[in-house]
Amino acid sequence: MTSSAKGRIPTMKTVSDPGKPLPGFPDALLKSTIVDDAPLNKLLFEVVIYPKRLTVDEFDWILDLYRAVCPKDRIRLFKIAELPFWSQVADPILTQSARAVGRAPYSFFEAARKRISAGRSVEAQLWDGCEIDDAQGTFNLNIEALKRRKQGLAWYVRFLFPLDFATGQLARLLRTLVDRIDVFSGHGGPVFAFARDKKDEAFTEIYAKARRFWGIDIDMLDLTPFRMRSELKSPCWLNALGSPFRDDPDVAARTKDLRADPDVTVFDQRHATVFVLGAEPDALDRNRLTKKVLVYQRMAEVMDGNILDVIGPLAGDGFISNAGATDAWLHRFSPASNWMAVPNV
Repeated sequence: MTSSAKGRIPTMKTVSDPGKPLPGFPDALLKSTIVDDAPLNKLLFEVVIYPKRLTVDEFDWILDLYRAVCPKDRIRLFKIAELPFWSQVADPILTQSARAVGRAPYSFFEAARKRISAGRSVEAQLWDGCEIDDAQGTFNLNIEALKRRKQGLAWYVRFLFPLDFATGQLARLLRTLVDRIDVFSGHGGPVFAFARDKKDEAFTEIYAKARRFWGIDIDMLDLTPFRMRSELKSPCWLNALGSPFRDDPDVAARTKDLRADPDVTVFDQRHATVFVLGAEPDALDRNRLTKKVLVYQRMAEVMDGNILDVIGPLAGDGFISNAGATDAWLHRFSPASNWMAVPNV
């Protein structure tokens, strides 16, 4: 791979076996209740980073990286804070600042660039327009900076991919990102996507699935961005620890044992250390828990004291009716976890 620290974009194979889900994801996980002709939830792949800051050059570099991993014909729509709707990439609705730059690459994001330069909140998204009921899955890039008067900006960058995206490239993508972008942390692997207009119903079903399948992340980006400066998401298939986490002497000491685990691959990138837990992502079915869960538990030991806590509750009957269920899920791999004992819906 070429050095991303110098801003060059690696060539990436993006599809492993089109339309074929991984063997680690059984039908009980992949199937969902259909409401109004669409599933309540769906499994996708994600890669998420939490940058400490983002410059205009880094913003443009991320756009180029997305173009390297997303098929050209799937880059169809864009969204910015100035437009309350999705606009066609091929026939964009342009702001005044976008019209002023003419044919510059991604000129329709010029308003976002100006926001970055001014230290304002930012929303910039690219999407293929594939809704949750689309069998081919979806490609999406979301670059956001949330702003609070006393806390400043909290950034996150999220890539979403269909399940036939080459899993080896998920790790490569995360490594590339944290080699160029200074981050607090990052993570990646399978995640529950959900119908936004039926969030409560979707999360009721997600709760039931999460009780059984421990290896699937839950989207909490509406709750966590400002917390990610000093806390970590619970172990995922991919985990990136930037500073202050990897500089912490206790974390560094616990990391030494994890580096020796043959089931864990560790990459020391410029701005973060990336831990890959196993050769492939796995649902971690609690009905058939094998030694695969052990590396997630060991990762939780490395993260001990830093995993998000006192969060939520998430939506849905299960999380709302069971006090502490959201925190129990976040700490499901920790030694004192009571996630197994949390009631079903």
